[in-house]
Amino acid sequence: MDKWEGKTAIVTGASAGIGDAIVRDLVKYGINVVALARRMDRLESLRDQLKDEPGKVIPIKCDVSDKASIDAAFEEIDKQVGTLQILVNNAGIALTHGMFGDDDDKTDEIISSTINTNFLGLVRVSRKAYKLMKKSEDYGIIINIGSIAGHSASFDYIINVYPGTKFAVRAVTESMRQELNKLKDTKIRVCEISPGGVHTEIGGDSLNSPEMKEMIESGLVPILKGSDISQTVLFMLMTPYEVNITEMIVKPVGERI
Repeated sequence: MDKWEGKTAIVTGASAGIGDAIVRDLVKYGINVVALARRMDRLESLRDQLKDEPGKVIPIKCDVSDKASIDAAFEEIDKQVGTLQILVNNAGIALTHGMFGDDDDKTDEIISSTINTNFLGLVRVSRKAYKLMKKSEDYGIIINIGSIAGHSASFDYIINVYPGTKFAVRAVTESMRQELNKLKDTKIRVCEISPGGVHTEIGGDSLNSPEMKEMIESGLVPILKGSDISQTVLFMLMTPYEVNITEMIVKPVGERI
């Protein structure tokens, strides 16, 4: 990790769960982290909690589902840091709502929001980040956080177009890698991490009921922590510059999906 000390990272969806854990781990290694999320109060709290770490947290409000918000955030990033070496595309949503219900307006809004956040937001942020990486004339890495849902759309509950967006994340990660190869941009690597079940806010109330908490704590429901995925991100960063682990699946022991 020494090679990343003093460098700059962007982490989207940094206000909770996996993103929060990634920010905490990166600053411990002296990496300065631009933390992007919609909830500025949480980002500022995270910055204050980590003020004594070797790296610093730079909180910037950004809704990755909104192109104008991304544009404004990157204008601020360009002013405050100017260059970039690491991007972790972590922001994502999953809503337990069917595609074929009668509430057409709500369903359409959920579908659009999921696609804009999980896929279009990732692509748009990556394009902006690439320009900053090129400007830095340094080694860089883009890490896309996907999901096991991008490998199998078979679940016991309805999650709308979420699996489709995660299949798309896997595909676009490989498209990015191939395009960079054709551009002979061998200093910038692209990879994707597909977590299995993770105990975060994205799971909603279903993961936070007393019954589910008891099952998780007793080991009846295998589930990962946000810090487990953060450790996987660190592993990706520890690999030599000439090594590109293009995809990694991370499941809790005992997961059936």
